[in-house]
Amino acid sequence: MKSDLDRHIERHLKDKEFKIYFDRAEAKRRIAQKVASLRNAKHLTQTELAREVGTRQQVISRLENPADTRLPSLDFLDKIARALDKRLVLSLE
Repeated sequence: MKSDLDRHIERHLKDKEFKIYFDRAEAKRRIAQKVASLRNAKHLTQTELAREVGTRQQVISRLENPADTRLPSLDFLDKIARALDKRLVLSLE
């Protein structure tokens, strides 16, 4: 059974512009969640990860914040992946 919110989103996803922004926000949320999860699994602080990547802790904090709408570059995500002993994999669905 769908919630009122699910029905509301489903209705708005028919609008192309809304869908673009919704998909972008969802991608950012997934990136933020994955980076934080992988960093925590390696028992790294944001500061330690930042040092590995060659950036500041604030940059990692923004990356892990799904409310921050800026999308990281592929180069930056690749650096993050390598610092976490992972590889960057892209998917077009």
